[in-house]
Amino acid sequence: MIRIWHHQDGSLHQADRLDDLPADWTWVDVHLEDEREVKDLALRFGWSDLAVEDAVVDVHYPRVDFLDGYLFVVLHGLDEDEGRIETSELDAFLGPDYLVTVHRRPSPSIDWLADAMEANAAYAIGAPDLFLAVLAETIGRRYLPLLDSVDDRIEELESAAIEGRPGVLGDVQALRRDIIVLRRVAGPQREVLLSLGRPVTPVVSKDAQLRFDSAYDHAYRFVEDLDTARSLLASVLDTYRSTVAERTNEAMKVLTVYTAILLPLTLIAGIYGMNFLRMPELHWRWGYFGVLALMMVIAVGQWIYFVRRGFIGKERPLKRRLGTGLASLARLPIGKPKDK
Repeated sequence: MIRIWHHQDGSLHQADRLDDLPADWTWVDVHLEDEREVKDLALRFGWSDLAVEDAVVDVHYPRVDFLDGYLFVVLHGLDEDEGRIETSELDAFLGPDYLVTVHRRPSPSIDWLADAMEANAAYAIGAPDLFLAVLAETIGRRYLPLLDSVDDRIEELESAAIEGRPGVLGDVQALRRDIIVLRRVAGPQREVLLSLGRPVTPVVSKDAQLRFDSAYDHAYRFVEDLDTARSLLASVLDTYRSTVAERTNEAMKVLTVYTAILLPLTLIAGIYGMNFLRMPELHWRWGYFGVLALMMVIAVGQWIYFVRRGFIGKERPLKRRLGTGLASLARLPIGKPKDK
């Protein structure tokens, strides 16, 4: 499916064919279903075969090619596939008086701009390079709401890791996978926007360069926050492993204490369980109860000893201690400035 807009006298008008209306410049949006659609446009605008081939075949990473009289730009927008986050490719051919966008999947950014043009004449920008910069900025803005969701999800995983919930490991790995998918695309896309914001080709005007710089700022923040999120997820995994290890150590410590208490009792019971005929204590009238009392004294004495040494005992819950690391500093009064 092909949609065509002609820019004339400060407004964009939709047309059925390229030659329908006189225009300052033309925007052609191709929702790719047949390769011949792009090849016909290539013959009209004089694109290279290599650029056309890249437009009809998925390119996994964003890039920009400065060609003879036009630019070929590959960007990636946000997409979703069967409940998992993905990115979709958007190819753009930018010439002095035209902009052609090509995409295989529906592009929410393209649809939003098309609707915005119909609702607000301010989006009928008077140059194709500036329009491409606005499109790149729109694609970048769709990434930014993800950052708040990632931060909230990491906070939930931190709480779950502290509590040692069994599903934390799978949830962390799923989130890491999504972040890696985004980071693999966002990094090269940031470099593409940086290149377009520099005066390297006459196809991109000064105003468009400034707009590409704005889009670069969004991409830069997004990439930096993704890197921070990856580091935080690594910390969440360490927290989860530490919590599991602490619980295991606690269980082993309790089992060790019980083993240490039962060891002397087992020794006493083993001694009096021997089948020798001559054992003086066997004929004591209160020997049985005396041995039981001795065992009780030893067990209680060892328990008290282990408690006083701190081998067993319940600590204050970790959740109550969270957030107190720097909280006391926030309540300190503002000190007087030192005299110089």
